[in-house]
Amino acid sequence: MSKKVSIYLSNANLTPSSYYRFTQYFGHTEARLHSSMPDYIYRWWHKQGRFGKVVYKPLLYLIYAIRTLAFLTYDFLTVDNGTVIISRTIVPHHMPLLHKWLVKRLARHNFFVWDFDDNILENKSISPSDFLFFSKYCHQIVVTNDFLKSLIDNRYAGKVTLLPTTDGDLSGFEPQKMSDKRRALYSKEIRLVWVATYTGLDYIRPLIPTLDEAAKHLLKHDGKKLSLHIVCNKPLIADTACLELTNILWEREVAKHEIISAHIGIMPLPDTDFTKGKGGFKLVQYMSASMPVIASNVGFNQQVINKDVGYLINDSLSYDGWKEAILELATDWEHYDLMANSARRHYDTHFSYEKNKEFWMKLSNME
Repeated sequence: MSKKVSIYLSNANLTPSSYYRFTQYFGHTEARLHSSMPDYIYRWWHKQGRFGKVVYKPLLYLIYAIRTLAFLTYDFLTVDNGTVIISRTIVPHHMPLLHKWLVKRLARHNFFVWDFDDNILENKSISPSDFLFFSKYCHQIVVTNDFLKSLIDNRYAGKVTLLPTTDGDLSGFEPQKMSDKRRALYSKEIRLVWVATYTGLDYIRPLIPTLDEAAKHLLKHDGKKLSLHIVCNKPLIADTACLELTNILWEREVAKHEIISAHIGIMPLPDTDFTKGKGGFKLVQYMSASMPVIASNVGFNQQVINKDVGYLINDSLSYDGWKEAILELATDWEHYDLMANSARRHYDTHFSYEKNKEFWMKLSNME
């Protein structure tokens, strides 16, 4: 008989880290998925501008605190000898003392797991004291890469397990059908895709002029159009001469369609302490759909990409490498197709949805 599993998430359906780290595995099981923000609050919050977020931030904190207090109390009364999993944190920025008391009580009688997939210290979504608190009281820590592991105090480093984020939604598509669809478009248009939340818009904006140069070259020498599909919860506004820029509002099904319809997945990143903690999820997502990738040579990207599946660009001084990589993939179908097939094999070998699911089912004793 499987044990009770209780999972604390920002939002089980709409927060990417919550969905791809947990909901896609546990969503159809008996596990309790506690969303700190209901769907309608999540959508409302992400529609707020900078001023609105400043004004309503105390209200959002109060919602987090009240809802998670209710969840913790319920689990304290009903879960014993089960598994409790925390995604990133319970209450952002600073966890109230009553919440900590309940967490400690839960940790005494249950297997307690803490998972985080970003540098949550750097972006201040958790306080240093709460970070140390979870490190101390959890029984196992799950992170995506060695940089995040290095953030854990040496006293608790033995608790850490590495598990990259992956996507099982796209791996079910037939690779040959995707290849045929892409080849039909290849002679007249090369489609780039970038899927992210609005916080990443500052990462891709500096790259636009170089992509526009690549579009100009491709049109002049090969008669092909270069397009960039931005799949995001906010649009990217930029002036381009030849690059066709299309903004698509993110929804999970829409994002899946855009990825399987594109030729190349991109992931530009600046080299900062925060981006070094990124788990390269977009690259994994692209490769699951048999797509070659191009990314900045930063952090975990270096471990996700090899020369058979894509290009790592050292773009700290120049973006020229992006143009060269795009043109190589855009002008030689055999080279492109070979790399696309390698991308899917790389995903199956190193980032398999089934292997990740097996990990969580074993860890939570739900097998």
